[in-house]
Amino acid sequence: MHTKSCPLCRSKKKTLIWFDKIRSGKNKWTKNKVKIFRCSKCQLGYLNKFRYNLKDNKLFRKLFDGSATIRKFHEFNKPRELKKLKFIEKFISFKNKKVLESNCGAGVIIDILKRKSKLTCGLDSYIYKDHVKKKHIFFTSIDDLNKSNLKFDIILSLAEIEHQTNVYEFVKKLKLSLSNKGKIIFRIPNYDNIYRLFLNKHFLMHDFRESHNYYFNEKSLDFLFKELNLKIIKKVGFQEYPINHFLHFCKTKTRVKTKYPNYLNEKQDLIVKGNIEDNMLSTSFLYIVSR
Repeated sequence: MHTKSCPLCRSKKKTLIWFDKIRSGKNKWTKNKVKIFRCSKCQLGYLNKFRYNLKDNKLFRKLFDGSATIRKFHEFNKPRELKKLKFIEKFISFKNKKVLESNCGAGVIIDILKRKSKLTCGLDSYIYKDHVKKKHIFFTSIDDLNKSNLKFDIILSLAEIEHQTNVYEFVKKLKLSLSNKGKIIFRIPNYDNIYRLFLNKHFLMHDFRESHNYYFNEKSLDFLFKELNLKIIKKVGFQEYPINHFLHFCKTKTRVKTKYPNYLNEKQDLIVKGNIEDNMLSTSFLYIVSR
């Protein structure tokens, strides 16, 4: 389906921000050029044609991680998942809470939260079912989750809504499983991040990908949650990469691998990262919302 108007605000005023190849997997790009628009009203970025098939994590993780196995998930995602959880716990406590993680994968985060939470539940593709259900309640569809009538104090949705096709419907379904005083925590990539502002196309040629139907910034996210009648309890920048990673990207103008020089020491890195997060120029945002 081609998007004739903005999926969020329905405005037809838009700007073409990309017409070139985008990533279609691990170290792969599309054969043809792809259009990405940005709404002139709410500033949402979105693919001209949504990729519905990549909502299936079995396919998505095979293409972009190289494999959809439990072992590969832990190898590729575990360090990133632990970093997200450490950051989130600065702002919210999971003690004695009923917790759901949507897009839980092999359950790295809920495995840790099980030690302190009252109840833990995962939602993801059936490929993770046998592994996750050994320790947690598990659902393979959000509709089955809603039918269960389980309610949660905290719902985690980390790096997920940018992959959806109908983001309103998805978040509304998450709300159905939220307790009256519950909170949903979103980790969402920030289009207006420092990498794009400094490097523009040199960064976007790696960042734009078929698996992301949406590219949010602060304004478009504020608009989304207002339309969904969700109160923003907290929103903060979350810089996921060291400043040395950014500096080396600036120097080489190409995607940085695992090794790069230490231009700054650890103390300097923390200072600069803090300033980037305070100014909402970070690679991602953390939004905590409630009814």
